[in-house]
Order: sequence, then structure tokens, then C-alpha cells
Amino acid sequence: MNKHPLALAVLVGLAGAAHAQSSVTVYGVIDLNLYHKQLAGESAPTKIESGGMTTSHFGFRGNEDLGGGMSAIFNLSSFIRADGGGAGRSDTDAFWSRMSWVGLQSGYGTVKLGRQGTENFVQSIRFSPFSDSMAFGPIMLHTFMPSATQPMMTSSGSSTAGDFAWNNSLSYTSPNFSGAVGTVMASLGEGTPAGRRLGGSLYYAGGPLAATLVIEKIEKASLNFSKPPASIPMTDSKLVHAGASYDLTAVKLFGQYIRTNLNNATTEITLATKQFGATAPVGSGRVLAAWTRTDKTQTAVANQKRDTVSLGYDYDLSKRTDLYAVVLNDKVTGLSGGTGFAVGLRHRF
Repeated sequence: MNKHPLALAVLVGLAGAAHAQSSVTVYGVIDLNLYHKQLAGESAPTKIESGGMTTSHFGFRGNEDLGGGMSAIFNLSSFIRADGGGAGRSDTDAFWSRMSWVGLQSGYGTVKLGRQGTENFVQSIRFSPFSDSMAFGPIMLHTFMPSATQPMMTSSGSSTAGDFAWNNSLSYTSPNFSGAVGTVMASLGEGTPAGRRLGGSLYYAGGPLAATLVIEKIEKASLNFSKPPASIPMTDSKLVHAGASYDLTAVKLFGQYIRTNLNNATTEITLATKQFGATAPVGSGRVLAAWTRTDKTQTAVANQKRDTVSLGYDYDLSKRTDLYAVVLNDKVTGLSGGTGFAVGLRHRF
């Protein structure tokens, strides 16, 4: 090697380049639909809306090889209101409200810090026939997208602290052990009304079967159960979530059960949400079907329930672009029923 110093220099340079290898990816989804929307107790306007099957967004994610089997990773992502060009889900959203975290990944697992999606949200997506659809997926409508006009607010949408992602959070995800992966996540209140939050999940996938168990707890928070006829301040929330799916090839079956308890000094609210659904490949797309029911009990208030059924077809134009059509029916105790339908176009980049 002493006779070939140039070759040695090249090899050293290549080794250094491999050690410092990094990549950054720009990604996102633009999803727009024509929606004649009517949930229970609401009017039925016809609109062009952003985010039917997937909430429109864009972002940057990347990694750097640190050597020794360790990598630095990050993800910055922002929502888009593609129907009008606005940023965020609303004018009050922070710019990077979808994700903003940095972490380290190795054979011992992954540690992340920042704003991250909760395990309750991640597993809700995994075990829903409509995946992450906040507009048409019944489980998401019941848990993360409650209607402002309805007299019941369900599960994780019951407070700002119960959003799909937590600020100021630290998480650890284990390596995959024969199909099983565990995650724990904590969020510091930092003197804000969000309170202290702690959550964890165990997820298993092997062959046609997948299953999960999630537990979340929020303490000493300012949770506003803001529904007619009155706004009720709550301080604590506990959630247990179980989900499973089984792929029969001709049809894939999904099930979820989410139980949430909200408390203050004088009032307790319990929300029990269950979902059953299926997907089936048909032609160049798939049929999607799901039914979700939430039963609500509250101190000194009559019990209420909500039932939502969605049926849709998602047609693949390519690997990145699809057309979809969905019809939805929504019923709530004491309100007139609502029916909505939509056709839309989604493009991933």
C-alpha cells in the first residue's frame, strides 16, 4: 500500500464519505375533494375541501449515519389547506404542527424529542379501514374530529391536550422482537394547561395478524369539555385502546375498542368507542367499510350514543395518485341524522 498513496487516499476518502452519509427527503400529500357534508345535527353545505382520505401536508425528513450502527433522524412537517392555500389545519395552528422532532436510532431502539404523534393516534390509523382519514373514517370522526354542534365530545378530541400529537415530548421505541415493538412517550406540562402526559403501546405484527394495546394518562390539565349546553372543565384523562386486524387476502378485517375516562372534582365522563370494518381489493382499487359506535355516560346527564357508518371505494390511477368516492351516515341521540358523500383526488409526492 505504501507504493500507492493515491489509492490509499481515495479509500480513506470513501470510508469517510460512507461514515458521514446522510439524506433528506421532501414528501407530502395533496388531497382535495368535493364534499356534500352533513354530520348529525348539522346543515349540509357542499364544498371543495382539503384533506379527505389524508390531511394535506408537506415535510422534510432525513437521517445521517453516525457510524457504529447509529443514525441521527429528524422530521419537520406542516399541514396545508390546499383548497385555499392556507398553512395549518386552521389559522391557530403552529406552522410545524404536524411533526417537529429529532432523534437517534440504533440497534437498541429509537429515541425522539419534540412534537410527535401519540401512540393512540398511530394505532388508530393502523387499525382503521380508512387509515388516517379525518373526514370519512368513523373512528377518527369519533375520537379526533368531534363536531362543534354535537352534544357529545368523544375520546381524544375532548381536549387540546388530547390532540393527535404532543408538544415537548420524549419517546423511546424498542427494536423489533419477533414482530413485537414497544413504545413509551412522556410530555412535560412546562407550566402550561396541557398538564403531564404519559403514554405507551405494545404493537405486534406477524403473518396475517396484527394487534395493539395502548394506555395514555393526562394529569392536572385544563381539559375543556366544550359541548352544548355547557362547557365543563376537566383535569384528568385516562385512555385504554385495543386494536386488531386479520388479513384473509380476499378481505382484511379490523377492530378497535377505546375507553376514555375524563374527571374533575364533581363530574366523571366515560366514552366507550368500538369500531368494526373491512377492506377488500376490487379491480384496480379497494372497497372500504367501517362502523363505529360511541356510548357516553356522564354524571347527572342522560346517556347518549353516536353511530357512524362509512362506505367507500379507492381507485388507484398509479402508485402515487388515486381517486375515491365515499358515502357516510351519522346519528347521535336527540339529533337529526346526517348523510354526506364525497368524491376526491389524492396525490402523494
